[in-house]
Parts: sequence; structure tokens; C-alpha cells
Amino acid sequence: MGSSAADLAIRHWDKTPLYISEEERYGIYPWLPEAAEFRDHRGERVLEIGCGTGCDLLQFAKHGALATGVDITPAHLELARRRVGDLAEIMEADARRLPFPDASFDYVYSHGVIMCSDEPRRIAEEIFRVLRPGGRFNVHVYALFSYFTAYTVLRRGRNWKLWLENSRDPVHIDLNTGRSLRRLFAPAKLSLSKHHCGPWQRLAPLVGWFLVAKGQRPQGC
Repeated sequence: MGSSAADLAIRHWDKTPLYISEEERYGIYPWLPEAAEFRDHRGERVLEIGCGTGCDLLQFAKHGALATGVDITPAHLELARRRVGDLAEIMEADARRLPFPDASFDYVYSHGVIMCSDEPRRIAEEIFRVLRPGGRFNVHVYALFSYFTAYTVLRRGRNWKLWLENSRDPVHIDLNTGRSLRRLFAPAKLSLSKHHCGPWQRLAPLVGWFLVAKGQRPQGC
């Protein structure tokens, strides 16, 4: 992340770390285990960028992945290590400068993280670099065109972005569209889907809050 966005993120989540149980998280996001592919990477080298307090990272490890998580927030890293134990490796690292050799991973996953960076293209390039040839990535970000964006703008007014996270402390957030993600991850070809629409889950493919982009490391990267 750029320094200003990284500093905001560290201050925000160090003050109010986002720690909830597995039952609560996947009760709120019942679509997430399938969208994240927790069960599909046994024996593969999996990297989670922005592992937070380790809930998703733990699912990969439980299902047999060789899982590594990175984060920049000390409070999250401490809580993640407590949750995950020795089932996965957890490291402090900036997503712009991942401390891994080229072609280190088969699969890179990130949920709700890249949109909090003011240099997301540098993160995308690092994802390409650390993936092996043919390796895949799976990135989840907030969608610009969603029910929750409209609801929050109408309810909160001019400072609506302060109500997108788990406290009112400021944090950098970019909302995305399919077009913006295709530019961000060019020249990779993306598979896009939307998820999470509160009580109206049938509308999620149209106005869901999370935009999920899946793709493969481009040739030549």
C-alpha cells in the first residue's frame, strides 16, 4: 500500500481489530466458503493477502492447503497467530513488496483488502509475480454498484464512506466495477461475480456488495 493508505489501515484496525468467530463470519457470508474455494486447494501453496485475524486462512489450512497469510496490522497479526496456531504461516508484510521469490504460490486469495490500498496496481503486479505459471488468484472487493452503496449514501450522506467498516476511524476505500478490475488486473482475463445482498440474496448477482474477480497469472508476467 502507499504510505498514507497503509498508515490509515494500521491505525484503523489496530484500534478496532475485526475479530469474529468462524460461525459468525460464515453465518453473515454463507456464500464465502464456496467463492473463496477453501476446500479446493489441498496440497497447494496458498497465499492470503490481508489475512486479518486469520479466519479464512484457517479454512484453507484445515482443508489441507500449505497456507501463508500476510498482513500489515500488528493487532490482526497477533490475533491471527492465536487463532491459527501452527496450521499456517503468518507474516507481517506490505502487499506492494511481498517477501517471497517469484513463482512461490499456486493460489493467491484476498478478501476485502486491495480496495484499501492507494496503489492497487502494484499489488496486482506482486500477485502475478509470486504466482507460478498457470497459478490462479481470487480477489474480493466492494462493488460500486450495489444495494449497500446506495443504502449507505442515502442514510449517511456526505460522509458515507466512514460507515463502510467496523469503526468510524477513516480508512482508504475504493469501490470497484467490473471494468475497473479488468483494468487493474490486465492483461489477465477475469471471471467476475457478485455476492452478498442482505435479505435479498436473489438480487446479489446484480447489486451484491462484494465483487469477486478470479483469474490466472498472465503469460509473460
